[in-house]
Amino acid sequence: MLKFIQRFRRPKFPVDLPLCQLPSVLDVSKATRVLVFAPHPDDEVLGCGGTLALLTDHCQIRVVLVTNGSGGGDLPPEIGPRRCLEWAESLAHLGIKNVSYLNAPDGAVVPAPGLQHFIEAEIDAFQPDWIFSPSMTDYHRDHMAIAQMVQSVCFQFACVKQLLMYEIWAPTWATHIVNITPVVTLKREALLLQKTSLQYGNYLQAIEGLNLYRGLYLGFPNASAEAFWVVTSTPSSWRMDCHQFWLRWLNFFHQQNK
Repeated sequence: MLKFIQRFRRPKFPVDLPLCQLPSVLDVSKATRVLVFAPHPDDEVLGCGGTLALLTDHCQIRVVLVTNGSGGGDLPPEIGPRRCLEWAESLAHLGIKNVSYLNAPDGAVVPAPGLQHFIEAEIDAFQPDWIFSPSMTDYHRDHMAIAQMVQSVCFQFACVKQLLMYEIWAPTWATHIVNITPVVTLKREALLLQKTSLQYGNYLQAIEGLNLYRGLYLGFPNASAEAFWVVTSTPSSWRMDCHQFWLRWLNFFHQQNK
């Protein structure tokens, strides 16, 4: 009887598990028109600045700043306009001058028909094949709300081939990485131009640490990488299934917190 009981109490761990699949290296040469949604000034440089620097050689890029960068009322009133100027200078340093401002209230973004209409209009006007947005799992309510709106409409446009979600306040589920080692200095210089943002947090050291951590996937010393959760427009994609799951969860979460 004792042996019978011990047999059922013994943990049954599989011994023939396959190796875990590491994030794939993203082929940035496949992009031609790239649209980026940045919740606040500095988010685009922090989350995908290195990748954007690599894309400028062969892509048309447009970056949309969704909020006014005012800090949600907790900062002096002149902060918003100053951050927007520094934001444009930072992007120009990366080689990007095509920018747009939606001027949503910083710190108070919620999924709403009006703002979603502007997001749809940006996609329709620019006709991108790649869209960058914050992640659905980020730890900032503005980021989550913008992610929800972008992701709920982007694949309604035939031009959009894939959605790439970058990480800011929380590491995302990394399906792909981009080697940004050759442009890490350029990314640092662009971020340093956003002086006002850096007064309120050591974002430079934090993001360089995250990029070095992601660079471990590349397998060579001192590598830096940016990680993305990439969802394609393929209906049968298992990543699309996960994307839809998170979208339903976010909709439920939003309804419960109205």
